[in-house]
Amino acid sequence: MSAQDAREQRLARLAAQVDWSKVADPYTVERYGPEVLAGLWARDRITAEGTCTNLHYAAIGDGSSVRAAAAEILPFLVEAARDPDVAVRFEILQTIADLAGTGNTAPTAKVDPVLEGKWRPTVDAAWPAAWERAAEGLLPLLDDGDEIIRAGAVGALAQSAAHANSLITRFRTLFDNEPELWLAGRLVLGVGELARHATQRREEALAWLRHRMTVGGKEEEPDIDQDIDAWIAWDEEIRHDVRLQAVEALCRALPDHTDPLYASVTTDALLAPSTATAYPPREYLSPRMDVITEADQRLGADLPGRLALAHALLGHDGTTERAGGLRVAAGLMSRRRSAVPALLPAVAGLVNDTHLENRLFALRVLAMYGATARPWADLVATHLTPAGEPDELTREHALWALSRMGDDRCVPLLIELLTAHRDFTSGHAGSMDRSWNVSDLSFTEALAPFAAHTDVLLDPLLAHIKTTANRWHPYFSIVRQWHQDGAHVIPRLVELLDDDETLMVAAHALLQLDGGAVAAAHRERLRERLSPPNGRRDSDLACISPFEYHTLTGDDASPAAWRDG
Repeated sequence: MSAQDAREQRLARLAAQVDWSKVADPYTVERYGPEVLAGLWARDRITAEGTCTNLHYAAIGDGSSVRAAAAEILPFLVEAARDPDVAVRFEILQTIADLAGTGNTAPTAKVDPVLEGKWRPTVDAAWPAAWERAAEGLLPLLDDGDEIIRAGAVGALAQSAAHANSLITRFRTLFDNEPELWLAGRLVLGVGELARHATQRREEALAWLRHRMTVGGKEEEPDIDQDIDAWIAWDEEIRHDVRLQAVEALCRALPDHTDPLYASVTTDALLAPSTATAYPPREYLSPRMDVITEADQRLGADLPGRLALAHALLGHDGTTERAGGLRVAAGLMSRRRSAVPALLPAVAGLVNDTHLENRLFALRVLAMYGATARPWADLVATHLTPAGEPDELTREHALWALSRMGDDRCVPLLIELLTAHRDFTSGHAGSMDRSWNVSDLSFTEALAPFAAHTDVLLDPLLAHIKTTANRWHPYFSIVRQWHQDGAHVIPRLVELLDDDETLMVAAHALLQLDGGAVAAAHRERLRERLSPPNGRRDSDLACISPFEYHTLTGDDASPAAWRDG
């Protein structure tokens, strides 16, 4: 029998075991048939990934309920995960883990009170037995030669309540012999998941996790020539320093229990140079930043612990650690008002950081708090000029931060930008490990606080708008803000109606202010700028509509050209 014939027979055998009437997309009601098996075993990775995604939705939908399709497709998902010829084994294992995790949590999931009585997460009746049988088929993958597949198997089997007692022992044994630290961390997390379901070995698992939480990260390396046994013991603890993962595992195993030791262990472990993430390193994200993000998330609602973590990071010697501290601090201050006075001084201290990205980040965080950050305005102002700050992008960040504070020292620089018809620099995408970029620096926000300086800002602002010839330019909103803040902009705008060069930009600015018929004396001049019927573009700054003309002048009479049109 040829390999092709054997493959076809195998797929036919698997297809015959499935009730395909139950395998459908819950959103489109599209039904799937045996063709998905060929797609799952396709050598083309794109096809295989697409098939795996379709089966994921058919079985679990949005992730809240285990549907009837799950028990039907589970046997061939397990077989595909075990087949080295399948291109998406890890993705399949993730799908199985998602199914099993939802199967464990859906029966007790909290429901939005608005939806109570209308919808609840459900688990198909056939799923528990199907998962109990299938889990045994995944056990050999714990010894797979591919570390990614081993990790996928750990994630899936960690959801096996029926095998929790035996798997706790198996995971601990694998941990002792696992050379990859990130995968050792996954095994620790797996023990935490299994401890939730174990009956006989629960206390044993919790004791082991508490031990793992307190070992590792020794600062001084013993002399290998003086005491080889001490060095070996030291190396083992360093290699398996999974204190961060042990804290998270205990939080999973004991969701209603908060140990004050968690925060201190998390901070100490995070600052240890040997600490590794529980996930495979990502090329676009610093592994240390990945660890910092995980550690902060683990502390959850522990505000004192997260504050201590932020302070430790902000004062660290490492550039990445300080960047992580800025990220943690920014997240905390944006959600907890009480964190602002506790962290803002430490953040301000990094305005003078030796690393460019950290200076930028610190300035952005200060800008977030506007007037609250004014005590550090003098510090920020030292970065406004080339003499104090050689990097142009940092100078712009300092200008933006100072403007958000409402500090008058930035007004001359804002005028320079307007006169040069410039905005803040664009095109700098920032680092991949944060979600902001320089386009977030809003010139509108920078100018808005300075209603008291419209005598020097209004004319260059209008000149800048005029160069774009766009009646819907966003900077018109600045004029409106100044007007709402009590600036006397209307008299100056009316004066500008006397000049042909500024007539239309001033007219459109006045239209933003709802000031009424303030341009009655300029009826004739504005009539000449009325747009002909169906002859103007909506964005054209050079003309106004009859309705706008009436708003500005109070004149109901339309020109003959308009009536005859």
